[in-house]
Formats: sequence, structure tokens, C-alpha cells
Amino acid sequence: MLTPLASFFEAILRNRILSILVSYLLAVVPLLAVFFFFFNQSQVFFREIPSIREKLGNFATRFMDWFNQYFNVDPEASSSWISENLLTAFDTPLGFIRESFQSGTSIIANIVLIILITYFMLLYRTAFKNFFLSQVNPKYRKNTEALFDQLQKLAKRYMVGQGLVVIILGLLIGSGLWVIGVPYPYFWGFLAGFLELIPYVGTTIGAILPFTYMLIAADTLWQPWAVLVWYIIVQQVEGNLISPNVMGTSIKINPLFIISGLFLGAFMWGIAGMILALPILAISKEIFRSFEVLAPISYLMEDGLSRKSNIFLEEFDKDENRFFKLFFKKEKTKQGKIFDAREQDQSDKTK
Repeated sequence: MLTPLASFFEAILRNRILSILVSYLLAVVPLLAVFFFFFNQSQVFFREIPSIREKLGNFATRFMDWFNQYFNVDPEASSSWISENLLTAFDTPLGFIRESFQSGTSIIANIVLIILITYFMLLYRTAFKNFFLSQVNPKYRKNTEALFDQLQKLAKRYMVGQGLVVIILGLLIGSGLWVIGVPYPYFWGFLAGFLELIPYVGTTIGAILPFTYMLIAADTLWQPWAVLVWYIIVQQVEGNLISPNVMGTSIKINPLFIISGLFLGAFMWGIAGMILALPILAISKEIFRSFEVLAPISYLMEDGLSRKSNIFLEEFDKDENRFFKLFFKKEKTKQGKIFDAREQDQSDKTK
């Protein structure tokens, strides 16, 4: 995201360090605004948690009274179960969310580390690029530079596209929640927008959180279900209209690879790995597409794979597209040499 900005200002200012600092200012200001918005809204939201917890306790008590009478259960045992399990389970995720929003020290430390690493990556970007080019055969360097440019465009398209999707979803969901009467509608809307960065998992969490909140806090029964219906409608619009037009087709990966990427990303880097799973898969697909032997893998990763099942036997049933030969080539060569040596020895004996 910062490379195009830094390159633009470097052409004007003729100073790489100064251009990087200016790029930081343009990028950090909106990020600080977003951080301040969520921090401020979370402070107000968590002040109301005690009253919501009290409502949840009253609702659970009324339900267990009915349950005790209907099934003839000991009231003391059920009351103890509510206090030890239900309310504790409610406090656990809220405590995690509160710590996530309010742990300023760890957030600041991570931001400083990211700024330092990004600064040096921008400062040394030409050296890194030249290093990689020097490792490539000269006759392939033009293709490699074209691949670097394509990856840069892909990353830029992904970042800009995701930013637009977050803004659109935040405004769309927030406006709908405001009409329904949900407190802090744009907090929930933009939270769902940012959670959209994690495919499938983030979408589900973004819908469940306000639904559960309204199930506890609302005075009417229709509001929680209206929230759920609105999220479903927005997700259909986003999946079929917004993302395809904003993000383009190059970002699309089939669900099997996305789920596998989410699992591996979560295992390796936690939430950050889940957020990075989709762009890493998209970049990997573009890299595979640039090499003839790996091109079939890139098509295997594409969305709509069931409609393209025949492409592998029709277009890639050639020796140069069989990437398994990369693993067995040396072994075959070695066996071939042994076979040739035996033939030569047999020929000499015959002579």
C-alpha cells in the first residue's frame, strides 16, 4: 500500500527518506481515526455491560424457573448452574474483547515494530529487488520484473479493494442497524466490515455479535431477528455485487484453499495469519501462473473449479506441465546414468 505513495513522492521530493515519512503521514492519519473511533465506541459500549449482564441473568432465571416447574428439577442446582456457567461464559468473551480494545501497551508496541520494519523495507526495496533479480538467469529477468510489477498491482488492488469493501459494508450495515434501532449501529457495522477481512469466520462473527447483543438488550423480539436478516441480505449483496466489482476476479480463490489457508494461517500466526491468508493465496496463485510447470496449480486454486474440471486434461496434459518431475527428475537421471553405464560395460565385454 505504501510503495506507490513512496514512489510518487520520491519522484517529486528526490529524497527517499523524506518521501517515506510523507507517505506514513498520509497513511497513518486515517488509521488513527479508525482506531480512535473503535476505542471511543468500545469505552461507551463496555460501560453498559453490567446492565446487559443483569438482563441476561434475569432472563436465564425466568427460563430456569419455567424449566424447573416443567421438568421438576431442583431450583438450587439450576440457580447454581446459571451463576457458575452461563454468566461466566458471557463474561469470558467480553473480557477478551475488552482487553483487545483496551490493551494500549501491546498495541503501541506492535505499531512501533510494524512502522520500523515497514520503514526499512521501503528504504531498501530497490536493493531487495536487485538481489532477487541477480539470482535469476539474465534471459528470464524481464519476465521476473514483469512478475514483480504484477504482484505489486495485485497487492495494491487487494488493499484498495478491501478498504472500499470495509467502508461500503460499514455504512450499509450501520445504516440498517440504525433503522432497526440497534445501539451503536456504526460501531457494529464497521466492526463487521473489518471482520470481513477474515473470510467465512469473520463474516459469521460479525453477524453473531450484534444479534446476541440485541437478543439480550432489546425490549422486543423482532429486533434481533431483523438484525440477522439484514446481515444475510448484506452478505448476499456483498458476495454477488460489491466484491466482484471492487476486488476483481484475480483475488478469487476456491473455498477449499481458503479454508485450508485460514487453518494454516491461524496455526502459524493467529488472527494476523487468518487476515493474511487470502492475499498470500492470491499472490501465490499469480506466481504459480508465471511458471509453466506450476501453472496447473494456479488453476486448481481458482474459484469455480467444478466448472473447469476438464482444463487439466485438455490444456495441461503435457510433459512440461507435470510439476512432479521436479521431484523425480534427479532420481531418473541417476538411474539413467547407471543404466547407460551398464549398457556400456556390457558392450565392452561383448567386443
